[in-house]
Amino acid sequence: MTLREVRTIAKGMGLKIGKARKAELIRNIQAAEGNIPCYGTNRVEHCGEENCLWRGDCLKEFGKNKR
Repeated sequence: MTLREVRTIAKGMGLKIGKARKAELIRNIQAAEGNIPCYGTNRVEHCGEENCLWRGDCLKEFGKNKR
């Protein structure tokens, strides 16, 4: 998902965007939804959230395949 798409989602939820980076915006969205704000954290090593909207991007950017 592009930064523009993430910003659109955040804005639609009424979240402040400012100069936040993609990972920060996604974690803010996760928290606003009542989910664990885990995008891009060490939790990726043992993520079991199969239905997470951000899973593909997170694993691609921060997962074991990137190392």
